[in-house]
Amino acid sequence: MLFDKAPETPQGRFFVGFDLRDDYCQISYMENPGRRPPKEPATFSLLPGQEKFDIPTAIAKAARVNHWSCGLDAQRAAADGSSTYIPKLLSLALEGQLVRIEDSEYEPTALLALFVNRCLALISTVVPTSEISAIMFTARQMNEKMIGILENVKQRLNLACDVFYEGYANSFYNFLLMQADTVREPGSILCEYTKDGPLRISKMRYNLRVRPHVAYREEQVIPGLYSEDADGRDSEFLKIITDAIGRDRFSSVYLIGNGFDGKWMKRSILFLCKGRRAFIGNNLYSKGAGYGAYCKICNPEIAQDYYFLDSNRLKANIGIRGLQKGSTVLHSILDAGVNWYEAAAEDDVILEDGNEVHLTLTPLTGGQSKDFLIRLDGLPMREGRTTRIRMHFSMSAPDKVKLFLEDMGFGEIFPSSGLRWEQTITID
Repeated sequence: MLFDKAPETPQGRFFVGFDLRDDYCQISYMENPGRRPPKEPATFSLLPGQEKFDIPTAIAKAARVNHWSCGLDAQRAAADGSSTYIPKLLSLALEGQLVRIEDSEYEPTALLALFVNRCLALISTVVPTSEISAIMFTARQMNEKMIGILENVKQRLNLACDVFYEGYANSFYNFLLMQADTVREPGSILCEYTKDGPLRISKMRYNLRVRPHVAYREEQVIPGLYSEDADGRDSEFLKIITDAIGRDRFSSVYLIGNGFDGKWMKRSILFLCKGRRAFIGNNLYSKGAGYGAYCKICNPEIAQDYYFLDSNRLKANIGIRGLQKGSTVLHSILDAGVNWYEAAAEDDVILEDGNEVHLTLTPLTGGQSKDFLIRLDGLPMREGRTTRIRMHFSMSAPDKVKLFLEDMGFGEIFPSSGLRWEQTITID
């Protein structure tokens, strides 16, 4: 088999991280550093000079006229009763029910697209939309349904930039990847706590004995902190975080969420700072998403030195064996470590002879490689090297690879038969 190469992706000026939640969103951005080390992303503030990062995920429609507002403007417009207020746009899109406003019904994804468009207009004073190279959307759960919604939003807005998707775990990983190794390794802890909500503890660990280094994450979810007074809450949190850390070594701790607001942490913060660096803030995920967009486009050297394995990652390299300059080589198709919902590839191969394609799956964990034979039943018999097969790879789940193959013929000599084949490969 012979192989064709795909063109490289062009680079632009800005990378944007868009943290999309049901109550609010945050947007961080960074300039393309070129060959220089990247600067930490900035987060858009509704009030310049202040850390007012939360943009309410809501829109409002003025009564009887086609005038829409979003975020804080939507809240203000609805305050006097002159506009219809539509909050929780993400939940509406996930539910999929038409939204009735006055005498009209609206697709919920259209309302979400309007909100995203207004947000991009909001930040255009510092990040012109035409100069955005890539946007990375991040959310707590980035599953097939969420990606379908965001793909719909992308199509409605006809965005000219690249658009990517990742979950919060990936954004945490990308954020740490761009920190000093003394902050990142041998591990880091992220504590996320929302008032009257759960306490989530994420531990990012690294296996530095292998190349590339492998990062993996463990998460613990606690229903919440129940003590009413500050001292009791401090004691409760201290016990939880002490048990979570145990005898393990972590170089840093990040505290995010409004549950950590105020000055109730006393003994717990002293414990966290003992031999570790502690940080507190609320915009880690959007910054991590901004870094993620940068890594997708620029593929810096540090990103090539690490793999992040979580439940959404492809855990095996997928390649095809064939001839290149007279020697048998394994040509890479899909690389382990990519998010399954972003795993996509297209390649053409020229069959040496016969009607078979041979794939090889090599687990990242170091297990034994497996070969898969795909037989193209009904393919017309032709002379050697006169059949071009186009292969489309995608994934429908973390362990399911979908392969679509199409007979392209060989120019005017052997026209395409029009035959197509589909196969699903399960990764153990």
